[in-house]
Amino acid sequence: MRKLLPVLLLLVIAAGCNKEKVYTENLQGEWEVYKYLLYNVDRTTLYNSQYPSYRITFSGSNYTESYGIGDTTTVNGTFSFADNDEKIVLNYKTYTYTPVLDSANNVIDSIEVAKDAKREYTIFNLTKDHVQLRNDSSQLYMRKLVE
Repeated sequence: MRKLLPVLLLLVIAAGCNKEKVYTENLQGEWEVYKYLLYNVDRTTLYNSQYPSYRITFSGSNYTESYGIGDTTTVNGTFSFADNDEKIVLNYKTYTYTPVLDSANNVIDSIEVAKDAKREYTIFNLTKDHVQLRNDSSQLYMRKLVE
């Protein structure tokens, strides 16, 4: 029995490491939101109007989000897993700009300040072409776009 315990421990550790690998492989590619729930109420139309043509692309341990028609907004960052691979953490930077004024209060420059930010989602039903991401207030139902 004593010899069996280390073997079981190794199998549990290997299974945990394998889960992250499978999750990472399944996430690779470009995704779109097909359903959005806010406090369990379908708000897909609202989401699509605020984030038109929303896409998120996972590549390696990086991701890129983009949305907009004409003027496209893009967010680049990295992702990782937390809470025994039950959650995905999207890490990115936000920027604020403080104007620099001359003596006549004219803007002559600005100072950029970067701040680290993150969003966490609990992962549900991750397959190669579907995933559900949930946080305290919302749920994103996403499908992978055909490659």
